[in-house]
Amino acid sequence: MKTLSLLLLISFLTTNALAQKTDTLKIKVDGLDLHAVLSQSEPVETSTIAIIIAGSGPTDLNGNQLGLRNNSLLFLSDALVDNGIATLRFDKRGIAKSAYSAFDEATLKVEDFAADVNSLIDYCREADYKNIYLIGHSEGSLIGLMAAQKAKIRGFISLCGPGNSADVVIKKQLRPKLPSPMFVQCEGIIDSLKQGKQVSNVPPQFYTLFRPSVQNYMISWFKYSPSELIATMDCPVLIVGGTKDIQVDEAEAQLLAKAKPQAQLVMIENMNHVLKTINGDLQENMASYINPELPLNQVLSEKVVEFINQTK
Repeated sequence: MKTLSLLLLISFLTTNALAQKTDTLKIKVDGLDLHAVLSQSEPVETSTIAIIIAGSGPTDLNGNQLGLRNNSLLFLSDALVDNGIATLRFDKRGIAKSAYSAFDEATLKVEDFAADVNSLIDYCREADYKNIYLIGHSEGSLIGLMAAQKAKIRGFISLCGPGNSADVVIKKQLRPKLPSPMFVQCEGIIDSLKQGKQVSNVPPQFYTLFRPSVQNYMISWFKYSPSELIATMDCPVLIVGGTKDIQVDEAEAQLLAKAKPQAQLVMIENMNHVLKTINGDLQENMASYINPELPLNQVLSEKVVEFINQTK
C-alpha cells in the first residue's frame, strides 16, 4: 500500500510539473495572421513571458523544417513552462502555418520579421505580461536584437546566435565544404549581395542558396551586425553557445560577449546547434537534427530559467 501511495504521489507531482495550458492564436500583424502558440503552466499564473524566435529558412515554431524534425524549440518552451514561465512561439510570416496565398518571397526583408516581433511584444504587453523576454535562436537572435532596438524588454537571450553579419557566417560555413574554385564563385555572389547588388546569373549548383527570389532578403540580412546591435542593449543579456555547434561556432558567441561585456556568456559543453547533447562524432550530431525524441540539453534549460528568474 505504501508503495502504491508513493507511486501515486510521484505520478501526481510529475503530472503537475508538466501540466500546461496551450492556446493556438492568430495574431494580426501588418494585415496578416501570424500563427502562434501561447503556453503557460496550470494552475499557476505568471506575468513573465518569453517570445521564442526561430532561426533561418522555413523553420517553424517547434524548431523544425521539412525533413528536419528535432522539436528543439518545442522542448525549450516545455522546459520554461515547467518552471512557471509562459512562452509565445510563432511561425514567421510566409512560413508553415503563417503561410498565405499572396506571399512573395522576392519582397521579403529581414526588417519584416523584426517588425513582426515588435507586434508580438505589443501583444504580450496588452495581455498584461510585465516581464517580456526575447529568446532568439540562430538567425532569430539577430531578428530579436533588431526588434529590441525599438521596444522595451526585460531581457534578451541569444541561443547559438552569430556575432558577425550573415555574409561572414555563410562564408565560414561554406569555405571548408567547397572546392576552392566553387567557394570563390560563392564568395563573389555573397560580396555582390553585401554591396546591395543582385546577381542575375547564378550557377545551377548554387541556385537553391542564391535563387533570385531570395536575394532581396539576403541583401537586407547582410546589412546588420549582431555584435553592433547587442552593444546597444540596455537590458540583461544572456549569450549561449554550444561546443558541438557545427553551424555557428564558439567564436561567434565570443564576439557577441566582447561587444557586450556586461552580458552573461555560457558555453555549454557538448551542445549542438539544435540544442541537443552530442557526446560522439559528426554522424551523431547530424542524426540529432532528425530525432524529435532526443531531449533538450539540460544545462541549457537550467541556465535560461536561472537567467530569467534572476532578472525578472
